[in-house]
Amino acid sequence: MTFNAELAEQLLQRRDRDTAPFFAGRHDEIRRFDAALRESEHGGEQAVFRVYQGAPGCGKTSLVGRLRQIRSEGALFVDIRKRQLVSEDVLVERVRDAVADAGSTGTRIAATVLRAIASRLRVQPVGNAIGEALVDKAVGKTKVVLYMDEAQLVDHSAQPGLVRLHAYGLGVPVVCLFTGLSHTADRIGSIEGLSRLASNAVVNMGAMSGEECAESTSMMLDELGVVGSRSEAAQMVAALSHGWPQHLHGAQTALCRELLRTDGVLRDVNTARVRSEAERRRRDYYESRLSGSVLGEWPALTAGVVARVAAERPPTPPALTKLCRNEVQRQGLANDPDFEVTPRRFASTLVERGVLSLAPDRRYDVAIPSMAQWLGDLSGDRGTASE
Repeated sequence: MTFNAELAEQLLQRRDRDTAPFFAGRHDEIRRFDAALRESEHGGEQAVFRVYQGAPGCGKTSLVGRLRQIRSEGALFVDIRKRQLVSEDVLVERVRDAVADAGSTGTRIAATVLRAIASRLRVQPVGNAIGEALVDKAVGKTKVVLYMDEAQLVDHSAQPGLVRLHAYGLGVPVVCLFTGLSHTADRIGSIEGLSRLASNAVVNMGAMSGEECAESTSMMLDELGVVGSRSEAAQMVAALSHGWPQHLHGAQTALCRELLRTDGVLRDVNTARVRSEAERRRRDYYESRLSGSVLGEWPALTAGVVARVAAERPPTPPALTKLCRNEVQRQGLANDPDFEVTPRRFASTLVERGVLSLAPDRRYDVAIPSMAQWLGDLSGDRGTASE
């Protein structure tokens, strides 16, 4: 098989989010989405909520891309924004438009089903669908998936649309699919009018296994048509990824660059170059989480707080704030006129930037495990967050 240099070039230019061309793993996450689709068909009037949350770079967006790819026969995916939740009418209009677009672009969903959905959405004023015994059979075969990314940013302005979905639905089977940082479910649940989300509604996403990282890389090498021991190369990339999808992309990109130089011969790949580029990409990504915020301005404090969080795992926001206050005092910053941020704001920035996250046991932890070591090394070596 000839080495596919054109594909290698395309992979080098690929964005590091949205899709994963060599998707592997995430079987439990896919299974739970499929369960939501089934629940929406038999769950009454209300929409079914699913919140996929986790640290930046854990693969939430690429998972949704995969779901679109493998479930579009029976689900119409509709992207929504916060502004489309400000009123019930705006929300319904958005779904109507998406149904019309799907019909005009030749989607794989049958035209008869789209017409049935459109008809149901046109029915009567808001709330009149309640009391209908069954959703039309044609509609029941296809679900509407309303998808919102960065859903940790929702606020009270989204209350009308979210309450409509939570309490009444749209008269068709609907799954509301939200992705965001680890506090997304708490943010959505804090909106007035939404009762507690179901116990199966929240999916916490973390690292991939080494086997899954290696599987993804083997798929890439097979597609490229490389020559040599693919298993050894796949294991090297898996180790460089530290189990994190964002880092897996960086390590695969580094390997692609070398394969272009060697015309696909693995034996001639300079593994030191691959490791160096992968590590540089990992450092750059971590720096991007801190830059432009108080975290990057005070890296020693950031490193100190992260180390203490890893050791103590505070159980509540006040406990995290107290930990930050103690570290501020320990580092002698409490009376520093240049340090103007409050411990509470410093704590919230750590969460908003995805440096810390809520673990499944509801305690705070380091969002990306390998980041704690990087921060410790960075603080010890230079005391600054820039290269």
